[in-house]
Amino acid sequence: MRVKPILIRAISLLAAGIAFGGVWAPVRAQNYFGVTAGGYQPEDKGQNGTGVFDLRGGYRIRPALGFEWSVSRVNLTDMVPFRRDPLVPGFDFDKVELQSYLSTLDLSFQWFPRGGNLVVFGGPGVALLDGTLKVTFLGESSSRYYVSNIFTTHAGLAYVKPIKGHFFLRPEARVRRYFGYKVVEPDRVERFHLSYKGTDYQAALTFGWRFGS
Repeated sequence: MRVKPILIRAISLLAAGIAFGGVWAPVRAQNYFGVTAGGYQPEDKGQNGTGVFDLRGGYRIRPALGFEWSVSRVNLTDMVPFRRDPLVPGFDFDKVELQSYLSTLDLSFQWFPRGGNLVVFGGPGVALLDGTLKVTFLGESSSRYYVSNIFTTHAGLAYVKPIKGHFFLRPEARVRRYFGYKVVEPDRVERFHLSYKGTDYQAALTFGWRFGS
């Protein structure tokens, strides 16, 4: 199995942080809030990667244990196989366009080995997939909207690097499994539906702020 380049870069960032930042750095505060940006790579090699952004907050219950929530959103337009192909089986359309977005809420349980700043995390989540299909046929356009909920799980590695004051940087690598059903093309445009099934990869950098005791 070929390792995704985006995952290799994330692991390299983590290794550098551990080597130069001191993995056993003390905890300076328990609560935190952060904003995250990174790259998102789907499991299907035929699909293009895209960007991902999220908001997150967490609480370090004990030196070795904590939890975190994060809300992310991904534009899936470039990850739809038939987006540029108007020939959906059984129909002869002038144009087919699909705009779809995947919003995910993750709950992560975190383990900090030996109370340091290396983080091993994982947990459940839920994703909201919403999409709009626009079809042009004989010069007339129409659109259909669909929303589906998908159960997810995730796991990953991160490293928290303290910077000036209560601020910190956190590079991470995350893998997420979506338990929807696989849809390569709409079965029928009259009954348009969407779902998502796969194991996707994410590498990101969080800029955060610690507060509390």
